[in-house]
Amino acid sequence: MNAISPQLIFTALISVATMALVPVLVSSVSANEVTIGIVRVFIACAALTPLLLWRKNFSGLKRRDWLALLIIGMVFGLHWWTYFYAIKNSTPSLGALSLTTYGIHLVWINALIHRQRPKLIDLIAILLCFWGCIIVVPSTDMTNHITQAFLVGVFSGFLYALLPFFHQRVNHLSTTVRSWGQFSFAGVFFLFFWPQTDWQLSYIDWQLLLVLGIVSTLIAHTLWVKVSTELPSILVSAFYYLYIPIAMALSYFFLNEVMTVAKLLGATLIVLSCLLGIILPALRQAKTN
Repeated sequence: MNAISPQLIFTALISVATMALVPVLVSSVSANEVTIGIVRVFIACAALTPLLLWRKNFSGLKRRDWLALLIIGMVFGLHWWTYFYAIKNSTPSLGALSLTTYGIHLVWINALIHRQRPKLIDLIAILLCFWGCIIVVPSTDMTNHITQAFLVGVFSGFLYALLPFFHQRVNHLSTTVRSWGQFSFAGVFFLFFWPQTDWQLSYIDWQLLLVLGIVSTLIAHTLWVKVSTELPSILVSAFYYLYIPIAMALSYFFLNEVMTVAKLLGATLIVLSCLLGIILPALRQAKTN
């Protein structure tokens, strides 16, 4: 097993910290989900496209590469839309928590791809995650709009868990090319919903959108594409869960979101479930190698 460079570890930390800004920024800006998505992908593509054209990175792409980038972009676009919806219609911390079920999705998707039978620890992790989700939502009534938004966020976590597997299939392409494909084809996804955009935004809204586009999109996701491709999935998930305490702290200090005992307990169970399902099996395997 190759040694993991400190630079890659530092890259993972920076990526997670900048992505943790997203729930607070999305909740604060008055723009809707489609408008936010279009602005973010436009900024990312405006920065990446000239660079790729200058380097002539597109000339070597084959048909199957374009198809893979299209799939990545469409999945990513749907992931973004559902995630923004979850944040807008619940709270920043609940939106972040719903997305972090990503780790449990990663466990069962990985098991399905490699045709592995689920172990006892996997079942325990899934039950803990399920219980944590029940605790954090305000009601188990499916007609409750916050509960509905949280479930949409869980689906967003599933989509997000698919992305590393898609990226690994085209890891012969550079990080910049894959990031460009992810953003540009996500932009195509959002263009289908153009009639829903709302551009009656304040100066503060535009400032927040710029931060979302530059810091939490262009920088954060480009770094995360590199990290999720080059780091083992065990470490990818472990680093990702720093997202929760950072996002919840930002929401508490900047948006005065109330952190109830139930919310903190549910968050702990969700994070613990994902760590149990991913970290412990990997450590056990490392000892046997």
